[in-house]
Amino acid sequence: MPMLQRLLHRLFRKSKTGQNPTGPAAAPEVVRLGEYSLAKVNMEHWEPEDQRALRSAATALSNLRWYAGHVEHGYALRVVATSARCPRCQAETQQYYANFIYATQGAARVMFAPAGYFCLHCPTVVVDEEMIRSGITGPFTFQGVLGIAHDESHAPDVFRTWNGQEAVYLLDEDQTPQGLATLSPSQPSCRPKKRERSSGRHRMAKASRRHNQRKR
Repeated sequence: MPMLQRLLHRLFRKSKTGQNPTGPAAAPEVVRLGEYSLAKVNMEHWEPEDQRALRSAATALSNLRWYAGHVEHGYALRVVATSARCPRCQAETQQYYANFIYATQGAARVMFAPAGYFCLHCPTVVVDEEMIRSGITGPFTFQGVLGIAHDESHAPDVFRTWNGQEAVYLLDEDQTPQGLATLSPSQPSCRPKKRERSSGRHRMAKASRRHNQRKR
């Protein structure tokens, strides 16, 4: 961690001296989360080479690799018995760094963090939501993990299921993700696939209108 802190401060000084005018706007912050130390820094406006330098240093110093596979199923760490076994197939999992897409009260954002325990046999990940929540910078509110982002040559992986149930993405009027809900197996679904993943806000509005009509 001291070496990582030195790298963060070097990049911060670089931005302050004008060598990287689009670099980080605030000094890095290191916080504790259980057995981990988290370096919180906003890389949104960093130069690509500086982002790569930080990611390479983080993975090297932590002895954790970058996840290069794909995922379809996500589970919250808080709902599984152990992070060491896949809740779907019971195969072994391994902790990796990845770019986690998470919803906020505004636009969805991406966080580079070792917050996932990825199954070595099937496309499943157990997500440490508290690590992501603790790593957020700026005035953003965590509203759930949506999937995994890859580099620009690959489309992101959004979860098909969450905690063992079908994932339904909640969108606002501008089709911006605001989080996700789940569709339990006991809920019959005869709607087209696209509608199942459409705005939860619209469904709640319809339910509210029906409720008001009954009250009248």
